[in-house]
Amino acid sequence: MILLALALAGLGAADQRALWWRFRDPAANEPSDSAYRSKRIVAFLCAAVMMGMVLWTFTW
Repeated sequence: MILLALALAGLGAADQRALWWRFRDPAANEPSDSAYRSKRIVAFLCAAVMMGMVLWTFTW
């Protein structure tokens, strides 16, 4: 779980536009800035929840 949380934190910290697969017409298919922001926030929240679960499991 710790490795998965670190991977999610890494994805959240990475440049979302660099991760986006380029199509023939990127402007027509690329997600909006708010979509990039929400993906980053969700990745960080999932990583935080997973780390909380790890801490809760191993400290009780």
